[in-house]
Amino acid sequence: MTTRKTDGLALIAAVVIGSGIAHIGTSTMPFQVGALMDRGMNGREAGLFGFFQVAALALSMILLAPIIHRARSVTVAIAGGALAAVAHLLMYAMPGSFHALLLFATLAGTGYGLVFAATITGASTSNNPDRIYAIGNGGAVAYVVILMFIMPMAAIYLGTMGAFLAIAIAIVVTMPGMFAFNARASLPSVDAGGLIRKPGVLALMVMWAGYSLGTGALWSFAERIAKGLAIAPEATATILSLSALCGILGTGVAAWFGGRSPRILSMIIGLTGTGISCLMLGFATGPVMFALGVLTYWVFYMYQYSVFLGVAASLDPSGRTGTLGGGCERFAFAIGAPIGGLVTDFGSYAMLGTLGFLSCVLTIPFFMPTIAQRLSGRAAATA
Repeated sequence: MTTRKTDGLALIAAVVIGSGIAHIGTSTMPFQVGALMDRGMNGREAGLFGFFQVAALALSMILLAPIIHRARSVTVAIAGGALAAVAHLLMYAMPGSFHALLLFATLAGTGYGLVFAATITGASTSNNPDRIYAIGNGGAVAYVVILMFIMPMAAIYLGTMGAFLAIAIAIVVTMPGMFAFNARASLPSVDAGGLIRKPGVLALMVMWAGYSLGTGALWSFAERIAKGLAIAPEATATILSLSALCGILGTGVAAWFGGRSPRILSMIIGLTGTGISCLMLGFATGPVMFALGVLTYWVFYMYQYSVFLGVAASLDPSGRTGTLGGGCERFAFAIGAPIGGLVTDFGSYAMLGTLGFLSCVLTIPFFMPTIAQRLSGRAAATA
């Protein structure tokens, strides 16, 4: 049975909402951590809370990757959204026990992972997944930025833990839009090892994870870099928030290139551009260079993220590779933060920028030829 190809505004809206919900856990983590610390939790405990949530997201995606194609995307998406919403509601209603919060964080992360996996597989049914992923990621940025503006007000009017209730409400209000996802085709099951052994998939996973590890290490300390440059906290917050919005430009470029530019060329542009932005951030000497580095980082990062998903869909239209890649990307990003801490403790921000650059470009000569060969083979087979 073949996968039914569909495009349309309903699917685009579903991908935007699904991507937005899936990114809540990581993008709003500073607000969640801040709320917990305002209630008396120390930094180590708050950091552990964040790790449990992100790790659960990544692990659920990796475990789902071999079988996600056999489930209906709409069922997985709605179940995941409901689980994440209930978990955040419980965090708001019963914030007392630290161990209970870790359990709720795990449930929320699992819910986000379900939504993320369903969104990736749901978008893979489109005629042009590159474009759908790009538009969806751009809309997700807007979704998260709007929520980030609401969460501080929720803390004012709903109490210290109001941010958690705001997240739950946002998920419940928007998740009906994910009913546009289609059922998956009935395809043979494959274990995780078999999926990794598919031609080109392992190469893509290595490039994706390496890219995320280095950029995650750098981005986790962007605020510290600004502080080291004596940039005022208010200016830093403005630069970081506006640069996130500029990430929509990157997804817009990826959407325009989708179907027009060779995927290998698109990947080289994205990887190189992100690497250069890492150098600009690591070697920044003042506010202007820092702002340009952050802006460039978000534009190329969001562009490359969409390209990675498009390449995964081309290698494996079932959506399994994209789901596995998303999980590996989240795990690598989580691991990158402590690595960045070690580099800054024993080295410098310049070394951190160099690490980010190398993580983007070092894999190109070793793994890109394998991906190019596989993409060429699939193009010839479908010609």
